[in-house]
Amino acid sequence: MTRLVEKSKTNYIVDADIKGFFNNISHERALELIEFRLADPNILWLIKKTLTAGVVEDGKWQPTQKGTEQGNLASPVIANIYMHYALALWYEVKFKKTCKGESGLVIYADDFVVTFQYKQDAERFLEAVKERFAIFGLELEPDKTRLIEFGRFAEENRKQRGEGKPETFDFLGFTHYCSKSQKGWFRMKRKTASKKYRAKLKEMNLWIKQNRNIRVKDLIDMLNAKLRGHYQYYGVTDNSEYIDKFAFKTRRMLFKWLNRRSQKRSYSWEGFNDLLKVFPLARPRIYFSVYG
Repeated sequence: MTRLVEKSKTNYIVDADIKGFFNNISHERALELIEFRLADPNILWLIKKTLTAGVVEDGKWQPTQKGTEQGNLASPVIANIYMHYALALWYEVKFKKTCKGESGLVIYADDFVVTFQYKQDAERFLEAVKERFAIFGLELEPDKTRLIEFGRFAEENRKQRGEGKPETFDFLGFTHYCSKSQKGWFRMKRKTASKKYRAKLKEMNLWIKQNRNIRVKDLIDMLNAKLRGHYQYYGVTDNSEYIDKFAFKTRRMLFKWLNRRSQKRSYSWEGFNDLLKVFPLARPRIYFSVYG
């Protein structure tokens, strides 16, 4: 998406959200679409059984008439096929050809962003995609779907109109914003989305609390696996500040909960730092460069 925004004539972004996507997938339509991709009747039978397996609520089994459970192993495959026909194929074959300017689509499961050169094309897309989604039993979430001015000229244009900085948009756990390189060129930068950042810290705090009484070496080994997983996802160009902050706060949480293993304080801050020399925490680093 970086190349699409920085190298093409992107001036507007449609940041869209589908209302209850996984809960509203039509079983009949999903199976019909999957048959275009898969010919094996045994696999089709398994997928059908997966879709109609039902759920247990309050100890009672309830049939599922539509939708697919997000925890289901087949759900990502079903979702990708469904969105390929509901959005991606329609956009490439039909809608994109009607645009007066440049346009691009980035899609991941039910999350997608569309770039436009001209506002009129973006506005037409928002209307057209509503009709397209209705065919597949889907609809946009109005409170979470936005058309924003974004790109190399957004800051200058908004300044001329007496408006503030360009709006940002969240995609795949990152907040994307307009900025510049050290040489003054336009850059689309990204940082961990605030909502995701808070949620990940909350999860980490709870995990350390629940596991604080196991052997320290084992605790830090497992903690490092979790930290490396976080860094490998969020350790991308321009996001050093947020993975550093995550590492710092995790370290403070570990200190806090190790000192609550018993009524007696276990470590001073100096003693804790000595412990980390023996069992060091994984260091944050950038794992992925968006510029290759």
